[in-house]
Parts: sequence; C-alpha cells; structure tokens
Amino acid sequence: MINNVELVKSLYDAFKRGDLETIFAASDPNIRWISNADPALIPWGGERNGVEAAKGFFKELAEHVEFESFVPEEFLSGADTVTVLGHSAARMKQSGGSVEHDWAHIFKIQNGKVSEFRDFTDTHALVQAYFGGDIHSVTVAASDQTARLHH
Repeated sequence: MINNVELVKSLYDAFKRGDLETIFAASDPNIRWISNADPALIPWGGERNGVEAAKGFFKELAEHVEFESFVPEEFLSGADTVTVLGHSAARMKQSGGSVEHDWAHIFKIQNGKVSEFRDFTDTHALVQAYFGGDIHSVTVAASDQTARLHH
C-alpha cells in the first residue's frame, strides 16, 4: 500500500501532467475542498464539497491562471495528514498580472483517499495580480452585495 506522502506526491505529478482524473479518483466522493481566497474576489476561492464541486475549482483555475512554475518543495507527514509547502509563479489570464508566492496545502487522508484539501496562499498578492494592480481601491460586485477592499 502506498504511504500518504507518496500518494500526495503522485497527485502533484498528475496535476503537472494535466491528469485531473487521477486526482479525482484519489479523492473521497465527499471531499471538502477549501481555498482561503475569497470567492467574491477569486473564482476558484472558497469551499467546495464533493468531487464534482472540486472539479469546478480546477475549471476556474484553468480559465484564469497560467502557471509558469508550480513547485511543491517540502512534504510534512502527520498521522492522517500531509502538509506541503511550495512556491508558484503564475500569470492571470484576465488581467495579465503576475504573482509569485509561497503556499501551503494540507491533505487529510482517510482509508487511502483524500477526504479534505486546504489551500493557503498569499491572497493579497493573488487578488492584486487577478485585478491587475493596486487592490486598495477595487470594488467588485458579488451577487447582490459589493465587496470593498481597503487597508
């Protein structure tokens, strides 16, 4: 049986190949997929539940982000978790803005399947790149509400 770190490494390899089906097959059908980015500002942000909803994360990511590099650097194993520290550089397709940042991913694994994925990233840098500049004056309509960023 493959250990948790090897499982997670295989998922990053699959992502790099564009083989999302391998990721979905290794996921519990009721996976919780969580990004710390605000979905009112970043389309792939927020929480999703279930494999079908997790597919939406990758769809939004593909529509909006072109990775220049995506490097998982350190794998830390716990009893039922694997935490991965990494670094990425990407260009936002909408704005042309670039972002380079460190990130952390936490995978919770139960019965050989990923039951939860959490993405922690530099949301300030991400939003700034997504909107193509200084975010201190951005106003974004989110459903019936307006999200106003200020510092």
